[in-house]
Amino acid sequence: MKNIINRSWTAIFVIFIFVLVSGCGNNDKNKKESPAPAIGTNQIQPAVSGSSASSAAPAFTDKQAETKDIAVSVDGKILKKSELENNIKEKIKILKDKVPADKQQELRENIKKRLINEFVMRTLLIDEMAKKKIEVSDQEIKIATDKIKASLPPNKKLDEFLKENKLSKEDIVLGVKVEKFVNLQIGKKAKPTQKEISKFYNDNHDKLFIAPESVHVRHILVAINKGDNDKIKAEKKGKIENLRKQLLKGDDFAEVARKNSDCPSKEVGGDLNFIKRGQTVKPFEDAAFSQEKNVIGPVITTEYGYHIIQVLERKPAKTIAFDEVKNKISAYLEQQNQSKAFNSILQKLKENAKIAIY
Repeated sequence: MKNIINRSWTAIFVIFIFVLVSGCGNNDKNKKESPAPAIGTNQIQPAVSGSSASSAAPAFTDKQAETKDIAVSVDGKILKKSELENNIKEKIKILKDKVPADKQQELRENIKKRLINEFVMRTLLIDEMAKKKIEVSDQEIKIATDKIKASLPPNKKLDEFLKENKLSKEDIVLGVKVEKFVNLQIGKKAKPTQKEISKFYNDNHDKLFIAPESVHVRHILVAINKGDNDKIKAEKKGKIENLRKQLLKGDDFAEVARKNSDCPSKEVGGDLNFIKRGQTVKPFEDAAFSQEKNVIGPVITTEYGYHIIQVLERKPAKTIAFDEVKNKISAYLEQQNQSKAFNSILQKLKENAKIAIY
């Protein structure tokens, strides 16, 4: 539920400017890509989600670059091929070790499309905000900045976040302007009615508003490795049986886990917190959901090795009441309406612009 309904300001900010989580380019989703259009046409490649457009090259006028070095032209503002290539290389350098060799070319093409799309969107939005003379106050910028800060992890500073996401403080200003412009365009229409909120709750009741049964478990794992022969497996099985005997005698579970478990959870005494069905492998799930509370369970075997499980707490399935979530649903639906309005505005800007991709 919270993953779908709860949206931080960061998400809204990114939706309004660059990533366009819902809707942007959806009209082009099922169309085949066509060759790059000739200069002067108002077409563009289908939108591709990505990080901030601030990572794309700055805009130059056509007179400032030779035609042969133009990658994209948007109403006379250009992205140079050399700048685009440098940005592609920079992003590939970060990601290439995480992508298989046979996917490197696909990665390159995806990055290229993303950067082109970001440049187009950013250019259109900057020009439109200037044409409409949308201004924002220092107070509005501060409020937006504070919301971004509040959405970050406690140990993450704003400057770090901006640097990691290739964003600048100018991007925050642009984000605030775009949000303001969208709100001016749709006014009170963004706010959902009580009927719409109730309908969303009823339509998604079984999927979003039932908290499934869950159990709080901790475990100890003696891992089986790929090359282990029968003798080694038997030794490991003996080891975990001995650990279980220690627990049955009253030894502290957390301490035994810290000293002996092969699972990273050993750092917290083997605690896996609450798990739901479908989150673990089947033998582990079956044991966790069938064991009595506080009992030291029998040794079970999974593909990871041998486990001892203890159930600490149980939570039965529970329906989340409408009153508990109506405000979150309202905020979510309002965002959806704002996002649709933004996408509509952006589509019109594309249709009326001269966009050429070389």
